[in-house]
Amino acid sequence: MRRKGTVGDPMSSPRGGGSPSSSLGAISVAGPRVLLDLLSRMGVDSRRLARATGLDTDRLTDPAGWVEGRLGMDLLNRAAETVGDPLFGAHFGRDHQPGRLGLFDYLFLTADSLAAAFDTAIRYISVATTGGAYGWAEGGGRPVVERTLPGGPHFLHAETYALSWHLTMARHATGSPIRPTHVGLVQPAPKRHHALTEILGVDDVDFGCPATTITLKRRDLDLPLLGADPMLAVTLRRHADGRRLPADSWPERVRAFLSDGFADRPVTLDAAARHLAVSPRMLQQHLREAGTSWRAEVETARDSRAVDLLRNSALPVRAIAIRLGYSDDRAFRRAFHRRHDCGPDAYRRGTLA
Repeated sequence: MRRKGTVGDPMSSPRGGGSPSSSLGAISVAGPRVLLDLLSRMGVDSRRLARATGLDTDRLTDPAGWVEGRLGMDLLNRAAETVGDPLFGAHFGRDHQPGRLGLFDYLFLTADSLAAAFDTAIRYISVATTGGAYGWAEGGGRPVVERTLPGGPHFLHAETYALSWHLTMARHATGSPIRPTHVGLVQPAPKRHHALTEILGVDDVDFGCPATTITLKRRDLDLPLLGADPMLAVTLRRHADGRRLPADSWPERVRAFLSDGFADRPVTLDAAARHLAVSPRMLQQHLREAGTSWRAEVETARDSRAVDLLRNSALPVRAIAIRLGYSDDRAFRRAFHRRHDCGPDAYRRGTLA
């Protein structure tokens, strides 16, 4: 049993701990409501726990309501501490009753096949949350469901809940004991993880991976769903289209990251991916689908900042090059010339003329 993201995982380089992402997005109130209901049935003062977390319980009464993702994840962590269960997230997902999450669950359950169910969940993830990323990848020639949660290893219960939810829904929807061929977790490896693998129903698991992944057999993805209902699925999707929170496009998110400047911090694809809570490969894919690339966005951001500094400051070209993260002023001059057919000195003289 492997303990690091290596062979068989779609990402081969493990990600370090770091601090939780500052952009945890929002989550539907459905999840916290289900969790608080469970805690009440366990004898926990759920309202008190919600208040301690900072959740406004009045907002949870709105079926179409949203709360900060940070609060939802904190609630899950506090719940685990309160009941004294180090595998609370995994148990919570394993014991999930399909349908309790409302629209998002039913979008999954009414698809034609398991592959279509995951396609639908990926497309409509913003019905449930705007945090992190979700998509397909390839690992060892097999399809991989890849979910990147904000906060990474700091929210291990959210990660194991997400894994368990996927597998519980897949098994219920198909009526088959789906066993993934591999599972990858962002969280570091515990001293013992046999109990976790038993809950997940998987033999091959890695820890310290760049994203949370489930590798599935193609024949399992082809399985029809017991509750497949094409007409209801269409109706639910139309309803979901009106429920999704608007989210910035991926190019806009990258531009916001780049707008913080290039000095005194690494401005790399890996750094941007960590900031945006996605894997580097998934970020590249999102940008490609939007008709751009990481390199194009960096070059555009650098050029825009260079033009501003040349027009509105007296900084020498060498200082501007350093501020924009170029290795030296010659690299800056070449890049600037490619875009403007003149060097930065000539450009500055032209703006002052």
